Amino acid sequence: MAHLLGHRGCMESLRADLRDLQAAIADVCSRAGTVRFPSWKFPDKMSCDLDIAVLLQRYRHSDSEPEFSQHAHVVLLELLIDRLLLLLQSFTGYAETVLSGRAVPPARGPGRCMSAGLTARTFWSTMLKLGAFCQQLRDEKDSRGEIPTQQSTPSSAAQAGKYQKEHQKCLLPDGLESGTAPEAAQSTWVCPCASGHVLGSSGSSQPRAGPSRAQSTHSVPTQTPGSPLGSCDTCSSTQASLQEVSRAITSICQSHNIPSAASKFQEVLEGSTGRRSLSATDMSYWASEQSKDLSRINKHLQGLLQQVNPVKAELEEMCKQKEKLQKQVEDFSRKLQAQKNIQAEQQRKAEQSLQAKDKEHSETVARLERDKEDLRRGTELLGHSGCVFPELSKTTLLEEMRTTMVAQSQVLELEEKVQVLTGQRDRLEQELSATSMQLEKERVRVQSMFRHEESLQAKQRTLLQQLDSLDQEREELQASLGEADEGRARLAEQLEQSGKQLQAQQEKLALEQSILELQANASRLEEQAQELRERERLLVFFPDLHNPPEMQFESSGNLTEDMESQLQANNIRIKVLEQENTQLEALLAKVKAAAEQGVLKLIPQAQLGSQLHRESSRQDSGPGSGAASRDGTAGFSVPAAAGGCAASGPPAEQSEGQSPPHNPR
Repeated sequence: MAHLLGHRGCMESLRADLRDLQAAIADVCSRAGTVRFPSWKFPDKMSCDLDIAVLLQRYRHSDSEPEFSQHAHVVLLELLIDRLLLLLQSFTGYAETVLSGRAVPPARGPGRCMSAGLTARTFWSTMLKLGAFCQQLRDEKDSRGEIPTQQSTPSSAAQAGKYQKEHQKCLLPDGLESGTAPEAAQSTWVCPCASGHVLGSSGSSQPRAGPSRAQSTHSVPTQTPGSPLGSCDTCSSTQASLQEVSRAITSICQSHNIPSAASKFQEVLEGSTGRRSLSATDMSYWASEQSKDLSRINKHLQGLLQQVNPVKAELEEMCKQKEKLQKQVEDFSRKLQAQKNIQAEQQRKAEQSLQAKDKEHSETVARLERDKEDLRRGTELLGHSGCVFPELSKTTLLEEMRTTMVAQSQVLELEEKVQVLTGQRDRLEQELSATSMQLEKERVRVQSMFRHEESLQAKQRTLLQQLDSLDQEREELQASLGEADEGRARLAEQLEQSGKQLQAQQEKLALEQSILELQANASRLEEQAQELRERERLLVFFPDLHNPPEMQFESSGNLTEDMESQLQANNIRIKVLEQENTQLEALLAKVKAAAEQGVLKLIPQAQLGSQLHRESSRQDSGPGSGAASRDGTAGFSVPAAAGGCAASGPPAEQSEGQSPPHNPR
């Protein structure tokens, strides 16, 4: 599928699909209301707020920039997944609205971020609820005597079963869908990567690639039924440890709502019975999926750490602020206590002075009352006695009047002082109430800070506990993964050794076969060479027998080639004759040595003729008669005499002086 990445036709088809999906989403949202969930492609934005028209305008095919076209193709695939998830979420919202029985969809707040699997499971559970609700309505209709028609829409249970089967088919590899076939029952485990519908790490799939499913790689076993090879203890322990690690990783991913890549493989493996022996390709794929999950867990852990670190910094800042506020509260409490003490002292002094003034005022009033009573008595006495002493009474009255005026002025001054003190007391009470209210506010604020600090500490303790548990799980997973890697390395080493041994055996067999072939070829070539040497020797020994005068030589029509062929034949004859001359020289040396020693046999002329006749007849009877001896000594008889010797040689010696027959060409 790599050659289709960035293809104009695929990208235009994706753009058309995105437009259709967006239209369907708009239709669903107009009926069920807008659902607000974080976008799968852009998690920082709401999925319903994405402007698909702008994105389609931005990511389109470019002939001048093939790399950008490939990137745009990937982005379009991710947008397709995003729109499909939003469509599922809209369907879920519409089904929930139908189940709630509301005519108008309620206002929904922003939802939490969900993975593709969680969205599909939520939609499926909602559809099951809707199907159960429809079934309940149908049962109620049946109980009321209303028989539904058979041509109505198919039941939701059948739809649910069909969807569940299709969902299981999507989850299972191609090799397990035909599990009832005999070939599938006897084959080994097929890796999930053999399925043509596997998603990549980026979560994107490539549509319209049906023919590529036939080209997907499968783990083909080479084991024959006659010689089954059982799994060794190392393989079993390694696979068991991989299963334990996969279960732990899957549980961690499920507990923290992390998408797991190995869960699908684990489910398929646990669902299959009797297929526990995995191939090296399957185990490497499994380990790679676990590595992807571990990288996701590591990213999640880093995200938690990134969340914990700001909380820690905020907590430290809050602790500093708390200490600062505690110091301020203590200072304010000390100042308030000192002010309270001062105000209490002033109030006590004011009360004492007020009490003294009240006492003095009461004494003055009592004295004035007594003087008034005395004056009234004196007036009555004067009225009875007449004006006996007018001057004396006048003087007395003037003195009493002056005393009364002085007392009244003092009373007025005291009343003014009392009013001033009362105003001061009211003002101090107001200030005290305001200070008390401010102190109460500060106390409430400090208490809220304390509660916030306690909640932050509890949150920090929870995060630290989660961090410790995640660290422990990560260490355990790393240890398990290390053991699995060691087991995989051992398996790889064993496989490599087995492969080397098998390759060495194959090479040895090939070498032995080639040696046998070479030996056969060598023996055959030796025989052919021997036959050719014999043939050349016979051709040289008996040229008249093989070249009759009436024989017509074939001509190729090219004089140069014919002359070269004749030259090559003459060279061969010369070489053979040189070899024979060498043998004759050696034989002549032997004959000379024997003649010098006097051991040569004398043969009469008549016997020599008869011997030569017998030799010629023996040569005529068969080609092997003239070459009975390989050293060139056969056919020679050397007589010795005082005056000279007569020697008979082989036919080659007799024809040595003759020129070879000339080719008429």
